[in-house]
Amino acid sequence: MNSTNDKINVIITNGWDRIAYNILRGLSKENLKVAFGTDNLLGMGYYSKLAAAKFIHHNYKISEILFIEDLVKAFSKFKPDVYIPTGEEIFAVSRNLELLSKSGVKIPVSDINTLEKLNNKTISFRIAELAGLPVPETIIPKNEKDIIEFINKIGFPVIIKKGWSRSAEGVCKVDNKSVDEIPSIIKEYNLEYGKFIVQKFVKGETYGVSVLMNKGEVRSVFTHKRLREKIRTGGPSTLRMSTTNSLLEDYAVKLLGSIKFHGVAMIEFKYDEKTDNAWFIECNPRFWGSVGLAINSGVNFPYLLYRMAIDGDVESVKNYKKGVVVEWWLGDKIAQLKNFLSFNGNLKIKFNSKSIDYFDDFYKEDPLPFFAWIYLLIRRKLVKLK
Repeated sequence: MNSTNDKINVIITNGWDRIAYNILRGLSKENLKVAFGTDNLLGMGYYSKLAAAKFIHHNYKISEILFIEDLVKAFSKFKPDVYIPTGEEIFAVSRNLELLSKSGVKIPVSDINTLEKLNNKTISFRIAELAGLPVPETIIPKNEKDIIEFINKIGFPVIIKKGWSRSAEGVCKVDNKSVDEIPSIIKEYNLEYGKFIVQKFVKGETYGVSVLMNKGEVRSVFTHKRLREKIRTGGPSTLRMSTTNSLLEDYAVKLLGSIKFHGVAMIEFKYDEKTDNAWFIECNPRFWGSVGLAINSGVNFPYLLYRMAIDGDVESVKNYKKGVVVEWWLGDKIAQLKNFLSFNGNLKIKFNSKSIDYFDDFYKEDPLPFFAWIYLLIRRKLVKLK
């Protein structure tokens, strides 16, 4: 751990990617001193000039116990006012919230039961239905027969989704050409019956509604439209634009309010712009990949979350710049390369007609994190090849 003579306001962890880096930028924008934690020396923000202090912690996926021990040590060393998890370590944090809260550091997250229910696709779609949100026809199959009967009932295509996954991992589109491959799909994606869903494929543009909630009460709302995605069937967006959609925003607030959610979350919807029909797709009960778009558009979720933790509440922020376009530069280049040719050999690349205002991963006033990230990705690929 690095020492610092400055008063640290916030600790953040899991700082290897663009999410944590943009959270760092959002907090630093308000002159807060941030101690930046990562399990890898090549995490993006580790080389940012904006980090007031840096420290290495264990990977929460490898050892939750050691990760929590490192957090306790960091709390003791830096004495922050607030701790903000930036990714899926939020589940480890919430499971150990009672222990971590003994330090006096404020940790604005929901209880583990709420987080796990929202994150698990086999449960979240039912929560959405109960809250009155439209949801694509969905089943939790117990066997292959259930899947076939479901397809015979609603037709092709359908989407198979692992209950607990991120970034489109464990997601597969099944059409009439691949129905015979269902057993191999189940095996390839390591799916366990009862722990994944099969869902009717609905057409529409993908929208995300990001929300800050204070114990079930809405404080801030931000909507973006995806212009391009890393994977053709879904997954993280690589190009997106700030917009507004009152229907989807009402749905998102209704869902999170129904379970008294506390903290930040992003709800993903499919929206048919011609018919005004919408469907709930999934919920990320944590910070999301396009958080930089919200910050650059005028809704600084990391800072608002910090203020809510410090003061107990925060003034609502719902007005922001519309039409702001942000690209995940590296991810978008990979997406364009992958989508350059369709499977039948026809050209499928879609060029962006809108000018790009910001990048998720590159800021010219602080360029080192971008190059550290590229090097990290290359090194990981090389290690896998050995």
